[in-house]
Amino acid sequence: MFVRLAKVKDCQDIYDLIKDGDSGMTTLPKSKDEVLERISWSKKSLNKKAKRPDKDSYLFVLKENNRIVGISAIYTSVSKNGTSVFFKQKKKNISSKVFKFKKSLDVIQLHTVKNPYTELGTLYLHPDFRGKGRGSLLSLARFKFMALWPERFDQKVVAEIRGKVDKDETSIFWKHFSKYFFDEEMFNNNEISYINNSFIAESIPKHPFLVSPLNRSAQRIIGIPNDNAVPAFKMMESQNFKPNGLVDIIDAGPCLDCKLNEIKTIKNNQSVKIKSFGLPEKQFSGLISNTDLKGFRVVRSDFSFDGEKVSIHRNLIETLKLGTNSKVAINV
Repeated sequence: MFVRLAKVKDCQDIYDLIKDGDSGMTTLPKSKDEVLERISWSKKSLNKKAKRPDKDSYLFVLKENNRIVGISAIYTSVSKNGTSVFFKQKKKNISSKVFKFKKSLDVIQLHTVKNPYTELGTLYLHPDFRGKGRGSLLSLARFKFMALWPERFDQKVVAEIRGKVDKDETSIFWKHFSKYFFDEEMFNNNEISYINNSFIAESIPKHPFLVSPLNRSAQRIIGIPNDNAVPAFKMMESQNFKPNGLVDIIDAGPCLDCKLNEIKTIKNNQSVKIKSFGLPEKQFSGLISNTDLKGFRVVRSDFSFDGEKVSIHRNLIETLKLGTNSKVAINV
């Protein structure tokens, strides 16, 4: 299996993959036309002359035995043309000199982010292909891409993790809190941007809300990842991401961030020459990618490394589309 950038010819396969997908993932394309738009957006981002981040998107697919079984994406310059909106978990201190007491209360308050950042999103795996390292390959492949072309991305990288849902797959936080601020039908409208949620700030009051009066189910899940998203949360933590106290407006899922050059896979990435092909001694096992922007590909494989050059499996010549003088990017 390997990860590469999406192509126009993948449109039908991607749509077949996600058409019956997780309804709680708001960033998944809703139609075949939208799949094509996402692929076109990714191609446009790859082909642009200016290398700095500017509302770009890069869409990736995971292929296994010639079948597309997963997708993931990167979005740059989020909040550039409109603030991103979250709830921030805070403490509100109250006191009384008359009754001589002090108390700290848990509150959530509307929080806007105006500085552009790069966001990791739209990670989806076919239910029959979850496990065996597929999710981590699909997720970490994005960091390999960012490591090779860091100038295309903002210095701050954010990952939003899906929040808790009930047995009917409905957001617990939405059901007990957020839905009272909006017309619910509005969130079934495909015209709503999956990147720019600044319109939310027009609806929610900016004063802090006490957490304690909320339904207990809603209280307990603020900032807690969905059970299915726990592996993604732990993986981000292993890459040096940390929760920043922000949670999603709709499902109260946690938000994590990290500086681009502090992300573990990016920090440890090395572009090296190839010493030999064959059956290398298993010194290391990890991600290996080519260094071709438009033909970018990533696999997980064993390799040996002498500090200067790498020896890799012969079959990676074809899988990574390597030429005679190609370099590969490894993590040691």
